[in-house]
Amino acid sequence: MMKKIICALLVLISILSVTASAVSAAETEIAPTGSGTTIYFEVPSNWNNFKKVYCHIWAYGSPTPLANWQSKKETCTLEEDGRYSYDISKVGGLESGVYYGIVFSNDLSVQTYDTLMTSACYGDTMYCNGTFYEHPLDSNKTGQAAFWKNQDPAKYGPLMQITSLGNLIGTCLPPDITAEKLFGKFLTETLDNARQYSGKTDQDIIDDMAQGLGLSQDSIEKLINQAGVSVQWEKAQSDAPLEDKPLIPASTGAVSTGQNTCLLTAGILLMAFSLAALIIAGRKRAAQ
Repeated sequence: MMKKIICALLVLISILSVTASAVSAAETEIAPTGSGTTIYFEVPSNWNNFKKVYCHIWAYGSPTPLANWQSKKETCTLEEDGRYSYDISKVGGLESGVYYGIVFSNDLSVQTYDTLMTSACYGDTMYCNGTFYEHPLDSNKTGQAAFWKNQDPAKYGPLMQITSLGNLIGTCLPPDITAEKLFGKFLTETLDNARQYSGKTDQDIIDDMAQGLGLSQDSIEKLINQAGVSVQWEKAQSDAPLEDKPLIPASTGAVSTGQNTCLLTAGILLMAFSLAALIIAGRKRAAQ
């Protein structure tokens, strides 16, 4: 019986080891990158019957794009691996340190939600993970979020902004906007609309927004006073954090952090300890 148990444990350890290696490899795999100024896009599964894919880029804050919408200069190339590639040198390339907005679209008028990038994203691949955002200006529409495979979504990712209904969308604050500025703008420009359509109290509207932006109760109080708006919000009733917190996007589409591998590793260690305990127990019985 002891030999059978030991054999079974050894088999389990072997399986878990192989599985852990496979998961680790999958999580750390980086999509093949091109050289120079090329970026890639994995077309989402809900894009059907299209013939062409386009890449539209503009300097953040500028009304003028690098090329006209779906012009020849924006046409992407289908690669052998199924991804679409786009060489940004076709429109002059990106200035180092400058933030740009990017949208991929097809010839059926389907497009992704605005994503931020810099030249640091050269060689990377954008993909969709099934996240849809409410349109910032028209709540009857949605936009499909696109993420960079190998970038921090809080640094380069879907543009963070507040919709007309007062919902926080996106993962990446633009370079000229802080969480405090975005909250202040929300108080003066969007709060009234959120009151009308959200069905929530001022307390809940403000606390929910502040939590999404990582703002503390003290920061909320200060920003409300600075905005000069009248709100039914009480600090003593707030469930916002006591201290300001860094933004942690809820839906990032980011590369896995390795938590699955850790769980598998823990399982392997548990099996190993169990095996050791059984061997020791067996030796004690044999010695008696």
